[in-house]
Amino acid sequence: MPRGIALWAIGLAAALVLPLVLSTFFIVLLIEIAVVALFATAFNLLMGFGGMVSFGHAAYFALGAYAAALLAQKAGWPMLAALAAAPFVAALGALVFGFFIVRLTHTYFAMLSLAFGQIVYTVIFKWTGLTGGDNGLLNIWPPALLRSQTAYYYFTLLVIGTSFLGLHAIVTSPFGYALRAIRENPRRARFIGVNVRRHQLYAFVLSGFFSGIAGGVFAFHNGSVFPDFAFFTKSFEPLVVVLLGGVQSFYGPLAGAFGFKMLEWLISKWAPIYWPLFLGAIVIAVIVLLPQGFVGLLGRRAWRPRPSIAK
Repeated sequence: MPRGIALWAIGLAAALVLPLVLSTFFIVLLIEIAVVALFATAFNLLMGFGGMVSFGHAAYFALGAYAAALLAQKAGWPMLAALAAAPFVAALGALVFGFFIVRLTHTYFAMLSLAFGQIVYTVIFKWTGLTGGDNGLLNIWPPALLRSQTAYYYFTLLVIGTSFLGLHAIVTSPFGYALRAIRENPRRARFIGVNVRRHQLYAFVLSGFFSGIAGGVFAFHNGSVFPDFAFFTKSFEPLVVVLLGGVQSFYGPLAGAFGFKMLEWLISKWAPIYWPLFLGAIVIAVIVLLPQGFVGLLGRRAWRPRPSIAK
């Protein structure tokens, strides 16, 4: 059995068994790890494989969360329909903003993405009649069948696991390898016939789409949505997770999300007031001492996605 398939099988088996032996608290923690992992993996499609750093990516997470919440609460849509529509709303926002953002590079790309992200935050915060403003939207719960944490965990596993497979297919497709070529040398990629701006825009939209899925799943898990979901500090969460797990590694964000949430839990339990200070110090130490992230400890080659096409 290929090593990659064996790792997928082991991970899936562990994910299916864990809720049977863990308490409700840890099941909730696993759901949050899965959501953060998908959000960071979607972000890594831009940063790790496309060489584009977005400082406003929380906007698409928030668009997905608010779209799902509004459709379920105010339009009366079933949860599944609201969740299905949420990523398309986020992708539409990414398409509109990305059309302008991908025209710039490096620092200007990052700062313009931050500016658009803050526009989304401001609209959510100020449009009280629709979004609830600072009070957010409350009582956004799944149906009775998925109300228990264990049931919602398996639902999250299905949705986010399918999303991971979709992202893996994108990364290992010709489109994914074109993105890597753009990351390494955009001018050379343009000379060999790659439409750089178009590929970057597609990657931006796809990243927004999967970020919207993470936001929608989290909205029903959290039972409420707030403007903080779109604030710029939320945008640094996937960045830190990717750096912890390993940039340019498909599985890096998954490892980084697990490490980040576990560190957050352990440190907040030990230092409930100053835990951000200690967490920041540990994150800096890991990034400095492990440039390849957590996956570098296990061997970088074993964690790279394998091509799905024959050379």
